[in-house]
Amino acid sequence: MQALPALEVYGVSKRYGRLQALHPLDLIIPRGAVFALLGSNGAGKTTFMKAVLGLVSADSGRAVINGVEHARPASRRGVRYFPETVRFGSWATPEFMHSQIERIRRESTREDLLSRATQLGCADLLGRPFGRMSHGQTRRAALAIATSGRPSMLFLDEPSNGLDPEGRILVRELLRQMAASGTTIVINSHLLGEVEAVCSMAAFLCRGRVVASGSLDTLLRYKGSARIESPMAGALAERLSGSGYEAASTGPVVTVPLPEGRTFAALTAEVAGSGIPFTLIELARENLEELFLRLVHSDEEGSG
Repeated sequence: MQALPALEVYGVSKRYGRLQALHPLDLIIPRGAVFALLGSNGAGKTTFMKAVLGLVSADSGRAVINGVEHARPASRRGVRYFPETVRFGSWATPEFMHSQIERIRRESTREDLLSRATQLGCADLLGRPFGRMSHGQTRRAALAIATSGRPSMLFLDEPSNGLDPEGRILVRELLRQMAASGTTIVINSHLLGEVEAVCSMAAFLCRGRVVASGSLDTLLRYKGSARIESPMAGALAERLSGSGYEAASTGPVVTVPLPEGRTFAALTAEVAGSGIPFTLIELARENLEELFLRLVHSDEEGSG
């Protein structure tokens, strides 16, 4: 029997005065996915999260979270939301806030909080008032509170905002671990490199509409070139150039355009027959930033 999706959204829309923040949209997110919501500022990503979670009232449509209609409080059981802006009383400590939240939530213990804070490198902050923390420290401690225990689903709005490189690495590792244990994760982030490192699926929003969605493997296009890794990249590029390819090397990587009439199989045979060692040969694909720009520009041209 096929498992129910973690999130089903049907025709959800939201207007603020004259601004149509979300046009009626449909979206299905499978259980255990790490799903990215991508789009420019004002595209509707945060509004989508808040409408699904009931933090703002949608004008139309419905959402189902873990098989439960989102209008029912039970739909939020095991579901966590981490907003872009987090504010606590300057006198409060993470330990205190966690204890107060758990009086209602009843989903994690102090030991769970300590374990998560240790993962995020902020265990020493649990007894410190938020008013004595930097912005990055507050984000780490708040994220430890939000993710403590074993939530079934996470909605994260710019989770790496304000974090230093070490903090971003720790968050990335945490999300991978939680996804591997079965938590469904929905991320809104402008850090496309971070998203590409952890997400397997995405939806691209533009002016409140979903312009593309699905697995990144199916959304990312091949670029008509090949990428080769070799400890002798310069020599390999020179050898391929002598065979009529426009090969160029940068560090250990050789990039080879494949013009019409030149197949990837033929290039592979040429490289294998060169006698020059190589560790990887693959068709090059666009990265997430290139995909994002392509979709946004395509939508702008279509509505122009």
